Amino acid sequence: MRRQRGRELGEGSSMSWKEQRNLREKERRMRMKHLFFTLSSHVSPTHRLPVPQLIDHSASYMMQLKEKVNNLREKKKTLLGEVGNLSEGSSFILPKLSICSRGSIIKMNLIMDLNMKRVMLHELVSVFEEEGAQVMSANLQNLNDRITYTVTAQAIICRIGIDPSRIEERLRDIIF
Repeated sequence: MRRQRGRELGEGSSMSWKEQRNLREKERRMRMKHLFFTLSSHVSPTHRLPVPQLIDHSASYMMQLKEKVNNLREKKKTLLGEVGNLSEGSSFILPKLSICSRGSIIKMNLIMDLNMKRVMLHELVSVFEEEGAQVMSANLQNLNDRITYTVTAQAIICRIGIDPSRIEERLRDIIF
């Protein structure tokens, strides 16, 4: 049998075991190169690092992220614990109304218990509109046994503005 470029003619177009192994190794190296490039873009996008430094840097980066996640989980637990404690009767008295005013924009947050008097969102929005504000957003969220109302409004006429104390007084009349 004649040999042609390292293959016997009887084998047809199939590659030899050695060529297959070389091709697999080449594909593996290309895949690793791509993975290191992707890792490098996540860990240090501004400059490329040699592979050993990249691995060390990414390991420390992963540890930092892990600590962040743990801190956020603890914070979440404490916040959810506070919400749970609130329903058990702590010194926090519901409903809680807070109004924040900056320039011509006013934001209102209201947290109420589900067992309390029901307040309709359109009632809160109408107070803002009657006081000369255009409501930009109004949201209602139910979380466990709490209802949270959020209204953001802007003065229709900026020179006249909005009186937050007057809005707060009218909202308290509706709530209580």
